[in-house]
Amino acid sequence: MTTPPIYLHFFWHQHQPWYLDPQSKISVMPWVRLHGIKDYYDMAWLCRQFPGWKQTINLVPSLLEQLQLYTSGQLTDAFLDLSRKPAVALTPEDKLEILKNFFAGFAPQMVHPYPRYDELFRKRGTSPEHTLSHFSTQDFLDLQVWHNLVWIDPLWREDSTLPLRDLCEKQRDFTEKDKETILRIQDDILKKIIPIHQQLHQEGSLELTCTPYYHPILPLLCDNAVAKISNPRDPVPDPPFAFPQDAEWHIEQGLAYFERTFGFRPQGMWPSEGSVSDAACALMAQAGLKYFATDEAILYRSTFFNPRYATISETLYQLHRLTTPQGEIDCVFRNHSLSDRIGFVYQSWNGKEAAADFISQVKGLVKNWNSPTPPLINVILDGENCWEFYPHDGRDFLKYLVEGILADSQITPTTVPEYRQMHPAKPTLQSIFPGSWINSNFRIWIGHQEDNAAWHFLRRAREIIIEREDTLDEASLEEVWRMLHIAEGSDWFWWYGDENASSYEDLFDALFRNHIAHIYTLLNLDIPEAIKRPIKQPKRIEKQGGIFFRKPELGVPAKRYHDWVGARRITAKTSGGAMHVAKDQESSLRYGRFENYLCFTITLPDVVPQPNDMTVTFHFSTPSPAKIEFHAQNGDLPLSVYKNRVEGIVQLDTLSIQPSQEIWFFLEIDLGDGDRTTIPDTSELYLQGYLPTNASVYWFL
Repeated sequence: MTTPPIYLHFFWHQHQPWYLDPQSKISVMPWVRLHGIKDYYDMAWLCRQFPGWKQTINLVPSLLEQLQLYTSGQLTDAFLDLSRKPAVALTPEDKLEILKNFFAGFAPQMVHPYPRYDELFRKRGTSPEHTLSHFSTQDFLDLQVWHNLVWIDPLWREDSTLPLRDLCEKQRDFTEKDKETILRIQDDILKKIIPIHQQLHQEGSLELTCTPYYHPILPLLCDNAVAKISNPRDPVPDPPFAFPQDAEWHIEQGLAYFERTFGFRPQGMWPSEGSVSDAACALMAQAGLKYFATDEAILYRSTFFNPRYATISETLYQLHRLTTPQGEIDCVFRNHSLSDRIGFVYQSWNGKEAAADFISQVKGLVKNWNSPTPPLINVILDGENCWEFYPHDGRDFLKYLVEGILADSQITPTTVPEYRQMHPAKPTLQSIFPGSWINSNFRIWIGHQEDNAAWHFLRRAREIIIEREDTLDEASLEEVWRMLHIAEGSDWFWWYGDENASSYEDLFDALFRNHIAHIYTLLNLDIPEAIKRPIKQPKRIEKQGGIFFRKPELGVPAKRYHDWVGARRITAKTSGGAMHVAKDQESSLRYGRFENYLCFTITLPDVVPQPNDMTVTFHFSTPSPAKIEFHAQNGDLPLSVYKNRVEGIVQLDTLSIQPSQEIWFFLEIDLGDGDRTTIPDTSELYLQGYLPTNASVYWFL
């Protein structure tokens, strides 16, 4: 056994779905623009900031095309139009939309650190309809400015050559000219994104790859009955959607668009959501791709290798080669734990400590290495969504991480083509297990009745195109097929079913159905009534107000149902955000207030494995910043833990909080294994002050 040199490969996936509404021709959601000014430039810029750093960035063609539409002046979005409108000219409807949407982002990192922005957030409260009249014209102008300012990456906000730093310090009483300055700088940043990727690739520090055009789940396009292999009990549509030619279109057209944009054809591909099957991989090999990437669980299920019983890691940390009917193609497999540490764990850590822990974890993976070929460790994750949960947009963590890796003589940052050249792969796989990076199956996108309904509408629309394509001219035929390919994207199906939740899920539903409806319009057919009705079903909303009639008696287990009548309830999934699906766990929190006690009970999906190691941390932002930790069983602030139920009481007077004061907070659950669940995923929870009056008044809350 030796201490091998470690080749470490960072692979950042940058993706946004197609947000353009086919009727209005504007983007109904702003995430291409907002992540463009916050994440896309600076993630590439790491290679220039730190000489010697190498990494891969995967760019989805649907994102690239929308970026180019923005920078050419051909595209706007609903939020941008509201931002451009003079505050004095805002209608009541405009103002309500601004109050509902202009605090988008993780409030503890993107709202509360900025006093004026936080002041407006508190002023809005939880009911914008009722607080609308409290906002002045200047309030709305300040809100327009702050919403656009906080989404600009610190790289630009701290640049002494730009006026953004002064605007941050100004805090309030902005002018329309201030707003115009910020929007102009946003446009300048967007125009720099594609050029810096191209330059860094030419310099040799940045490898660029892409994904099929509109980010479809390739195996499900080839034949969505393949989902039965990994999830035999889930129903799939009958007849299935089975059109491998559509999967081939997304691959070929995605590569072609990438080549038109950058002037070269990429060697590698991240198939959407790491989704693979034998049929999909054959199509990638046919397209001339040299390699693809997916998750380690796919490797284990392809080779019947069980990592729980493994003592060495040579199987995972090598370059594999898959043999397909269309030729051979290399494949790399992401380290699930390392990738998820950056995506979900380190956001609440001190940046320097998190970076040191990551490097230690990397080196620990290969301490018993036996192979003569040095290990290739692949860290693959979303390159945009996790940073808003980090302080300073992850800048501090990334600085310590990159500096620490470059200073470590055992670790060499690399790319797949560079490693392939030094250590060519040999054929190791004759077949690959069908699945995605999420639980090595396709459960997110098929199996639920909402998912299957969407697949039904998609298949029926495709059949009708085939029936009537002879009636269309060339331009109309191209447009109708484009509508279908957009509707084949994965993101619509992501929000169907019960795995994920978002305040924008109804918009995604409407956008999917609008593309299907537009197909019928282009074919001069009536839009089916079923397409006009939402596929996404409404969720039951808990209406209790969070005030108790008496302080609950904590038990093991808690049996006093009436103690918790009136509690608020929130169901939190680690799968709530765009990449928070690695564990697919769900936790239920009930919480409420009696006088100056904040009482809570948490129901976890599984029995707590090591109860004595569990910690629950409350983070308060109002009425003043504070943090309080509960430790299981024998801590200073004990938790009552029984199987999968955890209970405790926060004495608010120890934090100098008065009974009449409202409180805003979020909490973290740490089971002791380093993985933390944050409740809620975004923003914070709220409880009103406790009013000293007859208890019956609280039934209406």
